[in-house]
Amino acid sequence: MALAAIVLAAATSAPSPAPVVPDGTYRYETRIGGRTAGRSTIVVRHEGNVVTVRESATLAGASLVSERTIDASSFATISYAVDYLGTHAVVSILGNDATVIQGETTLKISAPPGAPFVVSDNMVAGFAQIPATLHASGEKQLTLACLCGGGFIPVPVKATAARPGVVTISVQDLAATLTFDPRSYALRRFELPAQQLTIALVSYDRQVVPLPQPVVPTPMPLPSANYQSRDVAIAADDGVTLAGTLTVPAAATQPVPGFVFVHGSGCIDRDETIGPNKVFAQLANRLSNDGYAVLRYDKRSCGKSGGTFAARDRLIADARDAIAFLRAQPGVDAKRIFVLGHSEGGELAPSIAIDDGKLRGIVLLAPPALPLDKILLQQIVAQAPPADRAAVEQKESADIAAIAAGKKPGASNAWLRSSFGIDPADLIARVPCPILIVQGGKDIQVLPTDLPRLVDAAKAAHRTVTVVTLDDDDHIFIKLPPNEPSTGGEYFTPATLDPALYAAIEDWLNVEAKLRP
Repeated sequence: MALAAIVLAAATSAPSPAPVVPDGTYRYETRIGGRTAGRSTIVVRHEGNVVTVRESATLAGASLVSERTIDASSFATISYAVDYLGTHAVVSILGNDATVIQGETTLKISAPPGAPFVVSDNMVAGFAQIPATLHASGEKQLTLACLCGGGFIPVPVKATAARPGVVTISVQDLAATLTFDPRSYALRRFELPAQQLTIALVSYDRQVVPLPQPVVPTPMPLPSANYQSRDVAIAADDGVTLAGTLTVPAAATQPVPGFVFVHGSGCIDRDETIGPNKVFAQLANRLSNDGYAVLRYDKRSCGKSGGTFAARDRLIADARDAIAFLRAQPGVDAKRIFVLGHSEGGELAPSIAIDDGKLRGIVLLAPPALPLDKILLQQIVAQAPPADRAAVEQKESADIAAIAAGKKPGASNAWLRSSFGIDPADLIARVPCPILIVQGGKDIQVLPTDLPRLVDAAKAAHRTVTVVTLDDDDHIFIKLPPNEPSTGGEYFTPATLDPALYAAIEDWLNVEAKLRP
């Protein structure tokens, strides 16, 4: 039964107003760039002065089950528990102070006075709580206890405009519009235009049903494996163990060339899992079937690898240790080792090659052509409405300068700072081995219009560089229809990589890997 029908019935048959966010089962769909990226079932139950909200959801290929308790009078969060990506986290809130326990980590975060907490996990229930919390508290600001970057951080939220049934909020300079029932404050629609994100209420039922288990889209099956695969432990030079997978052709009669894969940004596993798509798993399957050993590993602090979230130099050192591990493996030709880097990995690979001096070649997939601080500013400004871009650019430039000056703490800011000012064009000019660059023509994260800067620098320095642009490919090399742009929403639909990507790598290898034994 539709939510609107319930509210209308309450208005005509009952003298008292409907409770804030009535009991029942709410089902939502999340879309990014017009594509379905997730679904959520939310169950609401009022018991005395406490509202319990439970959610079972999938988003971007990940599943989440959460439970939050809310004060029925202020609609501020009291407590929150979540199981997300294999991690259990608990948040206890008293007034404007929150205690977060996540794995072995305990931390405290605080909200400014008059800014009640709403816990956000980038799923639906947190967003659905916002209209009722603003209404019940009489405030125009909130604090999201946001599960971001591997931990909870406080994020200020301001209500910038409101009218019956609609409120506009600002979250880190991004404007979002929430449409809700003006009597019950139940969320009908959430829109974040800068990220082409929409959350819409699909159905409502008064009955409180058992919460279903989330169903996550499964990756596309890999072709048959003509190779042996085993889990390995890579000892980093600082004592941390990196967990990885080594695949080696099964029928090799002589030492085979090998690849080490270097990930994109963020906490990324050995398969470079993005939504339901496993980019590195697909690449490793193809290359090992083609006769190459492939070593891929969970980034430090991610998956089964140890350590803490790392800055640039440490990521390069980890790749160096992975190369040494691969060179030492029986059946691998130590003189024919390649590095393949994707996105951030494409920026790191030239430095890895310069430091190593003996790599047979590097493959750069969607490599940045500008320093990270410039790309970050470029991406943030592009998300802002045209009328706001000048103001957003000024503010973000100040924020980036503060990060660069060490005025903003945290592991993520330390990682950003470690890459600020490093120019990929300067690095590629010093690479001592052959280079293959593959760029998607519809990439919205690393713009193809910036690529000539990188290529020109390599050619001016007389580097051996091959460039392939795949016109209809996005940032992770999913091929889109000719008339369809990339929005990022396509990342979350199971897909196979563009066969033209494999062809580009294989054609290059047929020349470069055979130049010497």
